[in-house]
Amino acid sequence: MAQHGFAKAFPEGVNLVLVARGLAGLQELESELSQYPNAKVLTLTADIADLKACKQLVAAAVKEFGGIHVLVNNAALHHRGEFSQRTPEQIAAMVDVNLRSPLYLAALVLPLMPKSGPKAIVMVGSLAGRAPLQGAATYSSTKSGLRAFAYALSDELRDKNINVAVVSPVL
Repeated sequence: MAQHGFAKAFPEGVNLVLVARGLAGLQELESELSQYPNAKVLTLTADIADLKACKQLVAAAVKEFGGIHVLVNNAALHHRGEFSQRTPEQIAAMVDVNLRSPLYLAALVLPLMPKSGPKAIVMVGSLAGRAPLQGAATYSSTKSGLRAFAYALSDELRDKNINVAVVSPVL
């Protein structure tokens, strides 16, 4: 599930579920992807910090396409600045979007993945999760946690033919 850059990189002939909080960017991306006639796109608006919304979007994806082979956790939230200046609400929101929701989505999707064929879970991390970033203590810690989760889950699923990866793009 993604909103922008990654979805454009997918090849023709795939089913995509694109999720974002706002509809405008999704509609623009859906229009761009319409040039690929074999790609089917379902756009959904949801706040993935809301666990009920996560459950609903997974159900909608399964209803529309019959299953889920790949999960791409690409959402991120960053309130940059000194940690001492972050409010409890900002900290909670970053933890929810950057760490808790990707873990929850993976837990929801894993039992729904087919028994055979290629399957993958991709976590979009950040270089801030590998090395400290000034003014990003909470963000860095959530992305570091996401990286650790991806490595641990990959090890756990090694014998189940489910690839788990974390990518840290440079933007």
